[in-house]
Amino acid sequence: MKKTTIFIIALLSTFLSFSQEYHKFPTSNAIWNYKIVGSLSYPYEWPVTVDLGGEITIGSYDYVEVYRNSYIVGAIREDTLQKKVYFHNFTNEIVLYDFSLEVDDTIYYSTNLNYNLDYYKVVNSISTIEVSGQLRKVWYLTNSYMDMPDIWIEGIGSVYRYGLLYPNDPDIVMDASTPIFGCFSHDTITYIVTDVCASGCPCNDWLVENEENVNKDEIINIFPNPVKNCLKLTINDEIFSYKTLQLFSSNAKLISEIEIVSDQFEIDMGSMADGVYYIKLLGDKKTTMKKFIKISL
Repeated sequence: MKKTTIFIIALLSTFLSFSQEYHKFPTSNAIWNYKIVGSLSYPYEWPVTVDLGGEITIGSYDYVEVYRNSYIVGAIREDTLQKKVYFHNFTNEIVLYDFSLEVDDTIYYSTNLNYNLDYYKVVNSISTIEVSGQLRKVWYLTNSYMDMPDIWIEGIGSVYRYGLLYPNDPDIVMDASTPIFGCFSHDTITYIVTDVCASGCPCNDWLVENEENVNKDEIINIFPNPVKNCLKLTINDEIFSYKTLQLFSSNAKLISEIEIVSDQFEIDMGSMADGVYYIKLLGDKKTTMKKFIKISL
């Protein structure tokens, strides 16, 4: 009887650990960060920020734009009933994540725009992990390309190599570089690979930049960067394409929101804490984002 009781308790514990509330994928204010190291070409090492933009419609579905270093690379949508996240590259659509997969299940991917399902990943094991006080499922997978591993967390996606888009990114690197995932942030939720990103999300030490020259090819131009007190911002685009300017902290917390009535703004940053901040322009059909650094020295 004692052995039977232990077995039932163990079984119940396992069931409870995998029957938690399903954590949906973010639809805004989410940031994934990784860095490329060891490249044989300039700049040899650089940070990469992946974030979500505005809502768009493709065909009969509503999507959220995906940006990589301010350039749109596609859009995602989620079927929460089937626990699947789809990625559209504006040519075709694939299942990027399937959070209903079980051990030994296989998911197929492509390495080209036609999505010919060139390779696959197999689920090796499933467990749980605590993320900002929430218990979430985590999948450990192996890629058919070079047996590379991958790690998914429910509602976050991959926390390995390229982060969000890693499942469908080829693993054959042509310039000897290596992508290293660092951290994820969405509202009050953060996931940090501590041995890679020790300075906090979103990897402040990777995002330091010094842009003092105006670049007319950029939609948002800010000066100075880094900024001590007053940040000057210019919109190099039709301002009526945007309605709102938002200022976010490094953990994706909304600090302020301003109605856009001019192509030039000044923002007082003097009382703000040091760190990384984001300016985001929102419109009905356009969304763009720019990061900058606040320093006090």
